[in-house]
Amino acid sequence: MKKLLILFLLINSVFFSRAQQLFSLRLEPSTLSSAPAVHSGAFGTYNNKWFFIGGRRNGLHGFQPPFAFPTNGANNLIYVVDPVTDQNWSASTSSLPDYIREPITSSNMEFYLNDTMLYMIGGYGWKDSLQDFLTWPTLTAVNIKTLMNAVINSQPIDSLFRQTTDSTLAICGAHLQKLDSVYYLVFGHRFDGIYNRTDTVGFFTQTYSNEIRKFQIADNGTQLSINHYTAVRDSNNFRRRDYNLIPLYDPYRGSGLLAFSGVFQKNVNLPYLTPIEIYKDTVIVRSDFNQNLSQYHSAVCALYDSVNYLQHNIFFGGMSMYYMDTLTNQTVYDSLVPFVRTISDVARDIDLNYHEIDAGIRMPALLGTNAYFFYDLNVPLFREHFVHVNLLPPHQRIGYIIGGIESPELNISVTDPSLSFASTRVFEVYLDTIATALKEVNNDVLNFFCYPNPATGKAVIEFELKKSGEIKIEIIDMKGSLVKEVCSQFYNSGKQKILMNISDYSPGLYNCVITANSNRKSIRLQKE
Repeated sequence: MKKLLILFLLINSVFFSRAQQLFSLRLEPSTLSSAPAVHSGAFGTYNNKWFFIGGRRNGLHGFQPPFAFPTNGANNLIYVVDPVTDQNWSASTSSLPDYIREPITSSNMEFYLNDTMLYMIGGYGWKDSLQDFLTWPTLTAVNIKTLMNAVINSQPIDSLFRQTTDSTLAICGAHLQKLDSVYYLVFGHRFDGIYNRTDTVGFFTQTYSNEIRKFQIADNGTQLSINHYTAVRDSNNFRRRDYNLIPLYDPYRGSGLLAFSGVFQKNVNLPYLTPIEIYKDTVIVRSDFNQNLSQYHSAVCALYDSVNYLQHNIFFGGMSMYYMDTLTNQTVYDSLVPFVRTISDVARDIDLNYHEIDAGIRMPALLGTNAYFFYDLNVPLFREHFVHVNLLPPHQRIGYIIGGIESPELNISVTDPSLSFASTRVFEVYLDTIATALKEVNNDVLNFFCYPNPATGKAVIEFELKKSGEIKIEIIDMKGSLVKEVCSQFYNSGKQKILMNISDYSPGLYNCVITANSNRKSIRLQKE
């Protein structure tokens, strides 16, 4: 008997203005055995079959050279999967010329399927002729219909790919999307050299794009190029990579894109929490909301309620700086951004407000990071990108979660990244009409950070208030005893900063707890 993981999401007027839709999600282990164990590559659906290109077959990358990105962990196969018959086919990329093979077997490239044409941009990988790693300055095109047929029928694939180079495309950890005829290469960075956490001996150079790059792809079936190139730049808010980019539909502005979280902030080694709305004519940084429970690229499903004009974005596992402590029911902070089991919903309502819901149930393990979400072949869609919740029957499979990184521990980045691995698990996601009450994550306190962390003598506490009120900040040891009341006073709305002396604290872990309007949020602080 299958073990059912039941996820109930209540979406009603208790949480969201003018919202009436009630639904719940159910996660079941799938019997599919044909999906590959890969992550961080290009993927998509064509003709009721799935394809996977590039990415990694091992787990989390290492943090010290020369083992950060072992070349034998690169995915050098092109996979095609039929989810109906549970069959798969694969073709090796080894016969392709290096200038094609190396970019399309890289990690974190950007990609977009335009009808039958798949475009793949950038990516971080090994260049044999340089004996070094780089971010590829390439745009590679392949007719996915022709490629999939060739893979299924064991035919040659060598002549199917076309390519051009352009330095503006040397980006990885970003996303490629399209609005009307314009392609959007959103955020990301250029990383050249051997990955090293500290770069103390000059192994690499890293440059964040800080941009939304817009262009059209000129493709006559033989030659490729980009034209009408422009860029929108913001070095404070766009300095992001390894985030989630989701289609957005606004009843007032129309179609757009919605960027969630990502790493790392300009002046502190912490992820972003604020979403960014991207439209054809403007970009809006939503500094009035924090996404607390997911900060890294993960499996994501977008749903739309066309009756109440409500968009739901469901995040399955991944990595997060905050997670819910099941014993204390507090939001706990971990500056190492660990793997988490959290499943959460960030919903955007008709009044353009955001709401984050902790589902109250978790992934069965530390799963979801760089995983793939595929919509079920029979699910009704709203504007091609969203599960249309109003057209669903009482019980409907809406998609699959495939691949990604599975970790045995929260913080293997500081112990042994090789403990993680590419997941072989597949989960089926169902939507039912049953619902139950869940907790909305409070957003009265925004951007609550403590740094440096670990700290020795002094630490800075930063937070932002949406409205004025009484604030209390306490330091509590791991036994639950009060160590110090940092402050208890009235603060005006806006950004606040407090310098705290912890030099007389005993070495160890503490919780820094802020209370605002009876809502509590906690930061785990380490004193060295």
